Amino acid sequence: MAAGELGPLGGYYFRFLPQKTFKSLSTPETTSRLRQWSMLGRIKAQAFGFDQTFQVYRKDDFVMAFFKDPNVIPNLKLLSDSSGQWITLGFASGRLRKI
Repeated sequence: MAAGELGPLGGYYFRFLPQKTFKSLSTPETTSRLRQWSMLGRIKAQAFGFDQTFQVYRKDDFVMAFFKDPNVIPNLKLLSDSSGQWITLGFASGRLRKI
């Protein structure tokens, strides 16, 4: 998308950043605490970039645009409460409550 163009959903255009790592989740101290709380393997961090300046007064538009964005839907991982498996938002969207 060219600079200055509005994204399809409220002016926001999101992009998945799969190479972004969060070193704080893999430190020995964090790993130990996650294991202690039975959360090791049950928490992930994913990064998405966006092309507009975040404006607090448009926070609702931002959130709705994020969860409807075609770059987010196939990439955002959710932990299924029924199976305990990681699934994508696109897979789970039929079961998500409409906002």
